[in-house]
Amino acid sequence: MAGPRPTKVLHVLNGASGGAVMSTIALIKSLERVGVKSCAVCHPAGTAAEQQRLSDAVHGEVVFTPLYWWNTKTRHPIYLRPALEARQLLRTGWMKRSTWEIRRAVRRWKADLIHTSTILNPEGGMVAAQLGIPHVWHIRELIGPGKPFRFPREGRAFGDHLAAHASKVIANSRVTASQVASWMPPGLLEIVPNGIDLSQFMASTATPRPARDKLVVAMVAGLEARWKKHVVFVKAALRVDRALPVEFRIYGHDRSQGGTLPGTAYTDELHALIAQADAKARFVWPGHVNDPRQVMAEIDILAHSADHESFGRVIVEGMAAGLPVVGVDGGGVGEIVLHDRTGLLVPPDDFVAMGQAIEALVRDPARRAALGAAGRQHAEDTYSLDACARGVLAVYEAAMARPVRPLER
Repeated sequence: MAGPRPTKVLHVLNGASGGAVMSTIALIKSLERVGVKSCAVCHPAGTAAEQQRLSDAVHGEVVFTPLYWWNTKTRHPIYLRPALEARQLLRTGWMKRSTWEIRRAVRRWKADLIHTSTILNPEGGMVAAQLGIPHVWHIRELIGPGKPFRFPREGRAFGDHLAAHASKVIANSRVTASQVASWMPPGLLEIVPNGIDLSQFMASTATPRPARDKLVVAMVAGLEARWKKHVVFVKAALRVDRALPVEFRIYGHDRSQGGTLPGTAYTDELHALIAQADAKARFVWPGHVNDPRQVMAEIDILAHSADHESFGRVIVEGMAAGLPVVGVDGGGVGEIVLHDRTGLLVPPDDFVAMGQAIEALVRDPARRAALGAAGRQHAEDTYSLDACARGVLAVYEAAMARPVRPLER
């Protein structure tokens, strides 16, 4: 049974940077075109420009306040985890302050549905249970044993918690859904792929790429995250025939500024690997570039070595720009890329196979063009803003008919 469309949605976000918030902003704009207004509560992560971008999308109706992240801090040493937990509790007032901010935002801006755009923050569900209003919980992360995110409650306990605090749950891909589907009661979980404004990339394909002395093969991924596995890309690049005119780029904020200064242990490891192979001249480190259109216009082949992506926004952006993709057959990347139709897939952690795939495309311009054209069409057919907005609106309407049951007082 479906209910009416909400008139206003409060989006809860765990930061103003990254692919999740970009997808949410695109959704907000799509919802506005069909008469559904938005406001937001956001954890204060991200640059001033990124926070302003979110504020502009909701016409200033946003609060930046610390939110609690209920996932276990498995990426940090065990001895640091109690201190991190204590800091979170202090910053959020044992979650009383953060839930109060969300509750106040609901009332101030008259939101009739809460949409938490990440599984990491529990406050949206808590407020929905306090007020007895619909709550949509969006899972954009891979969860469970061997995955990037772990939770104190997993399995049936996790599903029971979501069922008590969400009207509907959205997974951003089939692979994300597969991690949690068996934990939840029937009818709670829906799959809606992220929507991306593809027009900005599609338009760029009308202009021929400038002739370059070297073919540019690039990885675009945050250098703060080891699970992106840049090291696999670097090792793959080092196996590509040095006689070929190729430049390898790694986009992402690099504190070491291309290895000229001390950086993080991870980036220093990458630079050392390249230096040991005497290959510094083949690698370029452009840093973080805010405009993904600029990035896609600068490269000829997009490579991605992470196998734990729940979606893979950068892959869709690359395909929309007409780029052939070399990716890993794992996680969301393996779901988005159609092997030998829109790109090439290789086994996880297999830098030899990735190097061979990159070299094969470098040597074959006709194949690059064919894969790029097919990828552009696949992106338009599957990952457009309109397709995402239709899917989310259907979930909203179902959620409106089944608000979260209020807590007993």
